[in-house]
Amino acid sequence: MGRIVSSVTINNVSDPSKNIRCDALVDTGESYMVLPNSWKDRLGNLESSQEVDLETAIQDIVKGEVCGPVKIQIEGFRPV
Repeated sequence: MGRIVSSVTINNVSDPSKNIRCDALVDTGESYMVLPNSWKDRLGNLESSQEVDLETAIQDIVKGEVCGPVKIQIEGFRPV
């Protein structure tokens, strides 16, 4: 198995001047994009935030935060 890494840009929809660009490891079996908590301030004030339960690879349940709205541009694809 190989590693797939792609360039990703994440923009705050309410304030497009707030964005993050990084190279991200692609995990095709995942449902969420996970970013370090320390990066949250770089996206500025996000309109909504919701706490969710997430299951890890070893089936532990951990708390996570879903924030948005953001626009995600993955290298070679149209933004979502």
